[in-house]
Amino acid sequence: MPATLYLYGQRVRIVAGRYEAVHPRKFVAHEGSSLAEHRAALVAAVSGKRGKRYLKRQQLLEVGEPAIRYLTEIVHRRPRQWYEDVDRWHQILQSYGAEILRQAMEAGLKEQVFGAFYVERSLQSKLSFPEVVQ
Repeated sequence: MPATLYLYGQRVRIVAGRYEAVHPRKFVAHEGSSLAEHRAALVAAVSGKRGKRYLKRQQLLEVGEPAIRYLTEIVHRRPRQWYEDVDRWHQILQSYGAEILRQAMEAGLKEQVFGAFYVERSLQSKLSFPEVVQ
């Protein structure tokens, strides 16, 4: 489908037929820009719990190098429980964005603490989370 790109100083507007999206403009080579609603639509289109989790993990990996290192640690440390962290981190990504999540994962790597619980704890001053009953 043909599209028209409108480039502004800090954003890009994409118009294709009846569809339109506005993304923040990126200036670093190979840096992607995905909107939360587009990520959610992709996850919703995948069938099966396992398929959804692997897509969520892939979307988290796109956050950048700290996410790759952090997720690698989690998968190796807790091979039967990594998906719980992935679900929670994806929720953080959707709600607060990639930069917030990247900073929290960088802090976790620096402190050598791994898991969604530690990421959330490091973000407590910036974010508020509903209590999780387990």
